Amino acid sequence: MSYQELFFADDISSDIEEAQVPVANNASNDLKAIKAMLGRLTSEVVSLRTEVASIKAKVCGEAFKPKEVVPMEPLKTLEELTSFEERIKDEKVFKSFVIELQSSGEKTFDKFIRSSWRLMISDEVARQCSWRGTEAKKCVRGMKITLGIRTAFKQKFALEDADFDRTTQKYFQYAQDRLSRSAKKMKSSS
Repeated sequence: MSYQELFFADDISSDIEEAQVPVANNASNDLKAIKAMLGRLTSEVVSLRTEVASIKAKVCGEAFKPKEVVPMEPLKTLEELTSFEERIKDEKVFKSFVIELQSSGEKTFDKFIRSSWRLMISDEVARQCSWRGTEAKKCVRGMKITLGIRTAFKQKFALEDADFDRTTQKYFQYAQDRLSRSAKKMKSSS
């Protein structure tokens, strides 16, 4: 059969149509797989950009931006905590507070939450607080500082509130243990 006969033959066109159906199905499956890979790659690129930015800031030095809202050292008394709460009730100050918390270089959500609390309050103050509060302990659940840390957490990690609640509860639950350990270390080093 010559080239022209093959080109104009009717029986070949039906063979081509039959071959197109599996090709179309395979193309659809391939497209789905490519979309899934593209989604994973996009999230990986975002993660890498964040990591590169934090490494670049550490190596090259970030333009020093002093903390305006987050205290330079953890709050050491309940009075300081109450005063700080009053300060961040102003919406502009609160937004700055959240932005400063987000600049943390922590990569995992639980470390981010614990380091944010450590940055804000001393273990002595944490020992005097609890998630729900008691007669002897101050409730942190409804505090503006908690809302700020939660907001930064959700913007940075986009996880559930339950993750934040669980980690924060444990942070306050074990404050006395951290104080005891640091007292033992100080006693043994003396």
